[in-house]
Amino acid sequence: MNCKNCGAEVGNEYRLCPYCRSELEYPTNNSQPPIIINNVMNNQNTNRNTNINYNHAHRNVISSKSKSTTLLLCLLGFIGLGGLHRFYVGKATSGIIYFLTMGGFLFGTIYDLTKITSDTFTDSNGLPIKK
Repeated sequence: MNCKNCGAEVGNEYRLCPYCRSELEYPTNNSQPPIIINNVMNNQNTNRNTNINYNHAHRNVISSKSKSTTLLLCLLGFIGLGGLHRFYVGKATSGIIYFLTMGGFLFGTIYDLTKITSDTFTDSNGLPIKK
């Protein structure tokens, strides 16, 4: 099954997409009840995750945020508007810190600029921003 929000291929054992955390919609003609992860009555964890190559299988999943917009907002940190790129990608807490400290006294802005240009900067869901 594929997530309608981010397109990641996920198994039937998930209720939420492990990448974008959106709720998965399963076909209604399935007569099987959903798998219960936690037994609430006696608080025993019944999760038996056997997916060993979890990150390896979904390497091609990328963020829906634009790399060029993120880069432009990051460059605004050099004129005193640090942290706008972090708000854009959903990292509000660090965005506030960057804004109040002028981009981490420019060190944070330079660090993020390096990560954005090398395609290793991620959004709040941990997905790389590459497009």
